[in-house]
Amino acid sequence: MKPTRNWMPVLLTGVVGIAVCLFVSCSPPQEVEIVQTQPSLEDTEPVQEEPQTEPAPVVGENEKLAALPNLPDGALPLLLVKIPAGTFQMGSPESERFREENEGPVHPVAISKDFYLGNYEVTQAQWLALMETNPSTQLGDNLPVNRVNWQDAQEFLQKLNELFGESGYRLPTEAEWEYACRAGTTTATYFGDEVTEEQMADHAWYRGNSEGELHPVGQLQANAWGLFDLYGNVWEWCSDWYGPYTADAVTDPRGPETGEEKVFRGASWMGRFEYLRSADRAKFKPENRQHTGGFRIAWSD
Repeated sequence: MKPTRNWMPVLLTGVVGIAVCLFVSCSPPQEVEIVQTQPSLEDTEPVQEEPQTEPAPVVGENEKLAALPNLPDGALPLLLVKIPAGTFQMGSPESERFREENEGPVHPVAISKDFYLGNYEVTQAQWLALMETNPSTQLGDNLPVNRVNWQDAQEFLQKLNELFGESGYRLPTEAEWEYACRAGTTTATYFGDEVTEEQMADHAWYRGNSEGELHPVGQLQANAWGLFDLYGNVWEWCSDWYGPYTADAVTDPRGPETGEEKVFRGASWMGRFEYLRSADRAKFKPENRQHTGGFRIAWSD
């Protein structure tokens, strides 16, 4: 026979357990006090925001920075590119399309020393960093300064040299300008001979694409030496008095000793397509302010 179980103790135990459960579940919940602690002001360090500054421009091995004071945020630095010494054929051959008589004869020129040339035309922000007023007809920090005469450019360069305690900043000579523009090429432009207006629109702001306005520097393609806007945007003053070329080989030519007009190079945003060539020349009186005229700086020791 299987042994019999006494069920009474089991029943009593079950009843007691149910009662305990009912008591616990029916009891009101106990509120828990949440204590929020705040740090003492004496224990905290004040948070100081770091001043926001423009990152310093990156200067390459073959570049020179003229660090101007008080340039506004977003303004391009005044940067120059090293141009190596060398020789080239200055002027245009009679066979060149759109050639003008004053571009000949073609003659050998030697640039005997390295020099530096601005990678951009001088901008309005750069101009105002040293000068009191902006003569430009259209305003914008990175637009080239325009409506400056040759003498205005000389005043800017004088202030620039005084700022850095030196005398190396100057306008390029006409020979230096053409040599740097060509960047080792012998064609009508630094990117080819029989170029189309559509191709030129990738390199120059001129009558065909400018819509009658100046444009910020450096927006189009540069030449092989990293120089922008050599064709179009603004005409660029050179240091030389204007005069006819010689057929003889010359070294570091600086133009005639005297004259009435200074050399203009590069054409402008209002210029015709045929002006956009490396050998194209123009002239203007140094005291007159041409609304399409600006400049680019050079430096040598």
